[in-house]
Amino acid sequence: MTKIANMGSIVGNAASQEHANPGNLSILTKVDKLRELIGTKVALPQLVVVGDQSSGKSSVLEGLTGFGFPRDAELCTRYATQITCRREIEESIDVSIIPHNDAATYEQERVKKFHRTLKEMTPESLAQVFKEANEAMGIRNSTRPTSPDGPTLPAFSEHILKIEKLGPNEDHFTVIDVPGIFRKETEGVTTEADIDLVRNMVKNYMKDTRTIILAIMPSNVDPATQEILKLARQADPSMTRTMAVLTKPDLAIERTMQQIAIDHVMGTRSDLLLGYYIVKNRGPDDAEKTLKQGQDEERKFFSNSPWSALRNTGKAGIDALRARVRELLVDLIKKEFPKLKADVVKELSALRSQLDKMGQSRSNQHAQRAYLNKMSEAFQTLARDALNAYYTSSRLFEERHDLRLITRIVEANEKYSDAMWKIGHTRPFASDSGSDEKVNAAEPPAEFECIDYPELEEIFDPSDTVMPDISGQDQIMEYIEGVYRESRGQDLGTFGGALVSTMFKEQSKRWKPITMCYMNQVVSRVHHFIVEAINEICPDDRVRDELWNGYLLEELQKSYRRAMDHAKFLLDIEREGVPMTLNHYFNDNLQKAQSNRLVSAMEKLGMENNVETKDELGNVVKNEAGVFLNRKQLNNLSFNMANSDHVREYMHDILKSYYKVSRKRFVDVVCQQAVNHYLLAGEGSPLKIFSTQMVLNLNEDQLDMIAAEDAPVKVRREKLGRDIKNFEEALRVLKGSG
Repeated sequence: MTKIANMGSIVGNAASQEHANPGNLSILTKVDKLRELIGTKVALPQLVVVGDQSSGKSSVLEGLTGFGFPRDAELCTRYATQITCRREIEESIDVSIIPHNDAATYEQERVKKFHRTLKEMTPESLAQVFKEANEAMGIRNSTRPTSPDGPTLPAFSEHILKIEKLGPNEDHFTVIDVPGIFRKETEGVTTEADIDLVRNMVKNYMKDTRTIILAIMPSNVDPATQEILKLARQADPSMTRTMAVLTKPDLAIERTMQQIAIDHVMGTRSDLLLGYYIVKNRGPDDAEKTLKQGQDEERKFFSNSPWSALRNTGKAGIDALRARVRELLVDLIKKEFPKLKADVVKELSALRSQLDKMGQSRSNQHAQRAYLNKMSEAFQTLARDALNAYYTSSRLFEERHDLRLITRIVEANEKYSDAMWKIGHTRPFASDSGSDEKVNAAEPPAEFECIDYPELEEIFDPSDTVMPDISGQDQIMEYIEGVYRESRGQDLGTFGGALVSTMFKEQSKRWKPITMCYMNQVVSRVHHFIVEAINEICPDDRVRDELWNGYLLEELQKSYRRAMDHAKFLLDIEREGVPMTLNHYFNDNLQKAQSNRLVSAMEKLGMENNVETKDELGNVVKNEAGVFLNRKQLNNLSFNMANSDHVREYMHDILKSYYKVSRKRFVDVVCQQAVNHYLLAGEGSPLKIFSTQMVLNLNEDQLDMIAAEDAPVKVRREKLGRDIKNFEEALRVLKGSG
């Protein structure tokens, strides 16, 4: 049985150097702590070993870390492996799995459970741990090609195998090994998709600017032809963080290949700022040799020609490579520490912001009620500001002008008033011919189009907005004459009061479709505001759906129906009841209409002439045109019409005078009562449904249904809590207090 200490004996020199340079030890220890805390979330300074399959990566890793990988072909690297050497009092090897960030939650939880610790190690025990890790990651092998439920298992995994090699003689050092690139699929083992997956994995690990790329290549091929260097150049165009390591120099038999390798190491052919290094691997026949024995043979190999030319370069042998990469890693960490601190602060702020948006934990009814109450207060603030046109209070009003509620309502009010003035009457009044009050098309104005919400369909009755067909009907005076002839009695020069009701109802029959179109538009505007405001103040989809569908929507629909019913109630009062007004404008309008008829008759009877006005000196200062009648013409002044004609004109003047007063009154009360009270400011307004009082009235079952956190939310909250704790600890580490 092999003691772990025997494997780690080759790092004794590095460990003694750490004692001599405690500053390097401290900074490497900090990065190890950061890697444990936030390694999968923030890019840390790291060393990544990349290369083709069978390029000698495993042997280089053995030399750098003192950790011997299993030689079994089925256990070759099928995932990224993070090897961390750390000084501890007791010797051990801890093996665990870091789940991939994009893996499903259940998959992450499953692989996290994998953990093995070895106090003493044999090749067999180590191979067994790797087999168990492969099974935990769901990687297929010759005996297990498919999962129990049927699908073929993958050949590679994006999880990370974490190996911690602990002991009193270990130096603080972390290196990451990724699967080797390959170009041909092996039937029953790998596929074309695996080729792409590995290449993408390698590229992903190389791309971060805090990564030192250790590109491994065999010495018996020309480095200029190696794909791994091309991939490194894509990730590192300036080639300032890429170091090449040539392996297997004993296989470079031809003198030409030997010289190419020597030239690259000596820098005569190198375009890498960090240069080329060369190491000799343990071969297949050296499996029984210890790493120390392999290192002794490597020194002997490089003492022979032609490799002895590299003796004084400091770039031949695993000792030189280990010292250099360690030095590079320390320098990179020192350089990146200030930026790393800024990244941690930024990420910590983002995590706290996400947790704040979720609100307080809702594990009990008190917390649930407080959570909903906070939301209701936020909603009421938005609603109040929207009604007061206080649009600087929230970015929502800056970005979404459609949510500037009172502004949109005022626009609708103005369009409604204008539509009632221009197209509200069935027939234009006789004295209005040629004016703006003409009968327009039979359809409602386009301004009353509504925002489409399926839940409002049961509120809106399409039959209420159908405009009556008025094409081909008679003129107003003809209509009045017909009504009078069909309804008159033996009255002398008068008519019954019921005729005014009949004529007014006919003249105002377009009021209902115009008013209901207007109400539909206002309701949809209010509903649109409420929907978007709830979306803004409630980020939790489940809570929002339960709150909306389980409570708010039904109450909103009730409030909309009340407003619509009240508008119809006002229509019934105004159109179906007995015409009545105390407004003096009715008499003013009536007298003005009759005065206009008198003036018209006088103009027809009199003669036009100019009247001169002179001053005291006889000078003409004013010249006015006028109509003049003598006494005889005045005595003969008569309308010369039949009794029925006189009554008809009088009926017209009364209808016109009352219609104008009634229209203005009706528009005002609809806007004031049906809209302002029922939809905006009244106690039953839909804007006041989601309130503190509503939250207080919820029973225990309703609270639990609406506000209790479901499992995914709890998991996310717990994860955010853990991440915040880890980042806070990471920040303390960076500040030197952790």
